[in-house]
Amino acid sequence: RDSATRDAAHDAVMRLAAPSTVRMRHRPRVGGRERGARATPRVSRARVDDSAGEQRSRPRVDFDRVDGARAREGAREGADVRRVESSSLATTTTEGDGEDDEAWALEFPTSRADLSNLWLGAPSRYRVLFTTIFAFVICNMDKVNISVAIIPMAKDFGWSPTTAGFIQSAFFYGFAASQLPGGYLSTKLGGARVLPLGMLLLSTATVMIPFVGTDEKSLFLARVLVGLGEGVAPTAATDIIARSVSVSERSRAVGFVFSGFNMGSVLGLGVAPLLIQATNWRSVFWVFGSFGLVWSLWAMKMYGSGGMVEESYKNDGVTGLIGARAPEVMANSSAAVDEDAPIPWREFISSTPVRALMYVHFCNNWGFYVLLAWLPSYFTDELGVTLTNASLLTLLPPLANIAVATIAGPTADRLIKKGMPVTKVRKTMQTISFMGPAVAMGTAAYLENPIATVGLLTAGLSLGAFSYAGLYSNHQDLSPKYSSILLGMTNTCGALPGVIGVPLTGYLLKETDNWELSMFIPAMIFYVTGTIVFAKYGSGNRQPFTGQPMPSPDAPPEIPSSGGGH
Repeated sequence: RDSATRDAAHDAVMRLAAPSTVRMRHRPRVGGRERGARATPRVSRARVDDSAGEQRSRPRVDFDRVDGARAREGAREGADVRRVESSSLATTTTEGDGEDDEAWALEFPTSRADLSNLWLGAPSRYRVLFTTIFAFVICNMDKVNISVAIIPMAKDFGWSPTTAGFIQSAFFYGFAASQLPGGYLSTKLGGARVLPLGMLLLSTATVMIPFVGTDEKSLFLARVLVGLGEGVAPTAATDIIARSVSVSERSRAVGFVFSGFNMGSVLGLGVAPLLIQATNWRSVFWVFGSFGLVWSLWAMKMYGSGGMVEESYKNDGVTGLIGARAPEVMANSSAAVDEDAPIPWREFISSTPVRALMYVHFCNNWGFYVLLAWLPSYFTDELGVTLTNASLLTLLPPLANIAVATIAGPTADRLIKKGMPVTKVRKTMQTISFMGPAVAMGTAAYLENPIATVGLLTAGLSLGAFSYAGLYSNHQDLSPKYSSILLGMTNTCGALPGVIGVPLTGYLLKETDNWELSMFIPAMIFYVTGTIVFAKYGSGNRQPFTGQPMPSPDAPPEIPSSGGGH
């Protein structure tokens, strides 16, 4: 034994005497040792003698659990995280899951060993979330690939802007049609079952596009099927999150998973032109579609095991991911939620805040879908850049959106905790989300400098991330029980801009040959009117729908979670 080892063992035993449970998080290992630590021989077990306070092993030391006087064997060699607790001390649990959690933290891996430890050491519900975000990444890669591929396809087949816009809009017909069925099926069967099936459908349709691309009707139908498969993703993911994590973790979980859409846009718009230049436009659909097929098979296994893998460090698999939800008790209410109660559709439609939210979702997606579909063409035709550079420039708004999202959610949460009414917070966040892009578009219409135009559009569109703390958090405010169904309703309206706005932009462009009038002006009109409608009719208060548990009058105010920010 050396003195350093004895000192380490003594410090560990002394920490056990503290009047609370101690959580220890080791630093990530690099090359078999802790970062910043001296290299020492490594052993997998340690034993502590309570009377002597000595360590009876050669270094390296990993403490897993100390019970009274002696240490139990380490749970697994190489784990980055170990928990230390004594039977004489009160056991603490994490608020997020209601059971003991390892002190796991997401840290950037520097080696394959670090990556393996990060994956195997994560709580199972985190692996479920990681699996789900990959689906969102692939979803948006398959959605945006047509925005880039349509340029060489239009040249090959002699399509007009109207035809190109019509083909791009096909996705949104399927996307709109599957919103409500997706929400209903996710509630009854489980989002963990619905999401892989939806991904199988959209991925198969994507792979088939090169074989049917020469026929406009067949291509249109293939893109409808892509939208039909992707349309179940938001509601299925919402269901998976609700079953996997508690309310205290839901804000981070929603923001983390839904950020996959922006990541998919970045990857899709970045990789697609490279594949086209290296081969042809057909390779984009083959490669992207293959990703989804592989994910579907992997996700079925991952969801089926509740996030557990064979070498998981802890047996904490998520239960209840598949099948109808079990009745639950809402916060601040003693009444159990009857999941089989009739859904009050009439009350949803007649609710003023719900109707306002439907219009706001429509306005929000008009700008998002139209610009996502037409920005590459705008950069090539109006600003005169190459296809590759146009795709790279189109990456800037989603990247900036991801960065701003890290500010929006936490800002809204802080305002609520400081006492600002939830309704005022939601309206403030959504106003920023709408007026920021509107001002940027209005200013860009008068600029002649391409660099200034790109910079202004990037800055303005990045503020759209505040909708995570406005529009996308409002469903949970209105009804925690029916939030997935409300999202399906508003997202159905939100899909209509893809059906109407994308081809309308192509038609206006053909008739006017003016990008500002065709793309910017309609979006600005909807941003301004959406702001006015939400400011007047929106609400952040829970609605008294039939079967919706309401907080007790003497209960403390609820602190809802704001999506985004992670």
